Amino acid sequence: MTDPIISIEPLSDELMDAYLASGMERGKAGRFAVEWAFGNNPAPFAVARNKGQIVGISGYIQSRMQFGSETGIAFQAVDSFVSESMRGKGIFTQLARAYDTHATSSGGDLVWGFPNDNAAPAWFGKLGWHSHGQVPFLIKPLRAGFFCRKFRLPLDFPLTRACDQNLSSIAEVGEWGDALWDSVAPTVGVGTVRDRAFLNHRLFNGPQAEQYRVVASPDQTAPSIVATREAEKHGGRIAYVMEALGGSSLEPLVMSELGRLASRGVELALAWSFPWSPNYRTLRKAGFVPLPERLRPIHIWFGSRPKSGLAASADQQGQWYLSYLDSDTV
Repeated sequence: MTDPIISIEPLSDELMDAYLASGMERGKAGRFAVEWAFGNNPAPFAVARNKGQIVGISGYIQSRMQFGSETGIAFQAVDSFVSESMRGKGIFTQLARAYDTHATSSGGDLVWGFPNDNAAPAWFGKLGWHSHGQVPFLIKPLRAGFFCRKFRLPLDFPLTRACDQNLSSIAEVGEWGDALWDSVAPTVGVGTVRDRAFLNHRLFNGPQAEQYRVVASPDQTAPSIVATREAEKHGGRIAYVMEALGGSSLEPLVMSELGRLASRGVELALAWSFPWSPNYRTLRKAGFVPLPERLRPIHIWFGSRPKSGLAASADQQGQWYLSYLDSDTV
C-alpha cells in the first residue's frame, strides 16, 4: 500500500460529508457547528487521502492567544478521525505532523489541546508536546442526593448556603467585555484572549448557545461575568462553570448562581482553574475544591507545543489560564 497523501485544506462539501460519515460529534451537529468552530481558520484541516478517498481528518481551531503582554496566533487540536480500515498505520501522527509544519509556515505561535488517554501517548511522545498533566478540575457539591444514591439512601438536601439573588441573564456582552479582559489580562501569562468578541462568539453565537446561562456585572470599573451550563452526566445533575472572571463583583455573581443551581436540583458544579489563576481564590472561597485524579470519571490531558519564541512561556508552569470555555465539547 502506498502512503496516503496529506494536505492542508479549508472546509468543503467533501470534508463535510467525511465529517458526517466519521461519526464525530461535531459532524453530527451539522455544518453550522463545524463552520462556527473553524470559521476563524482559513485552513483548519489536515486531510489524508488514499486512492482519492478521505481516510483521515485532523481539525484545528484558530484563536488569539495572550503571551505575557503580547498576543499571537494559536491552533487548538480538537478533532481527529482515521477510517477503520486505515488505523494502525501511523496516519494520525502523519496528520498531526503535517499541521504542525503548517502552523509554523503560516506564522502560528502555538499548537495546543486536550488529548484523551488514547491520543496522549502520540502527542506527548511522537509529536513532542509538553505535558502539563491533567486539566485543573475543581468540584463544588451542591446537593446531598448525588452522594446518598451511592449508599442507596433516599435523601437529598442542599449542601450550600449560597442564595439565589434572582439575577437576570444577559444575551450579549457589550463594550464592558473588553474592559473585563483588560482588567484581568495582566494576571494571565498564557491564555485565550477572552475579550468581547470571543465571549460573544463562544457563548452566544454557537450551536449550544441556548444551553448556556450568562450573568454579568457590566460596571466598567469592575466588570465580571459568570457562565454556566447544566447537564445530566456522570450519574447526576451537574453544572459546568464555563467562565467566572472579573473583579470585586465576581464573588456575588458566583454565589448567586450556585444558589440558583442548587435550588434547581443541580448536585455538583465543576470548574477548571489553576491555583495561580485570577479566579482561583474566589472559587475556593465559594467552596470549590480540587478534584483528586483518582476520583475523576474521565482523564483529560493538557499539552502545548510552542512554534515561536513568543510562545515559549506556554511550556512553563504557572502561566496558563484555563476555563471550560477552552473545551470544545462542553
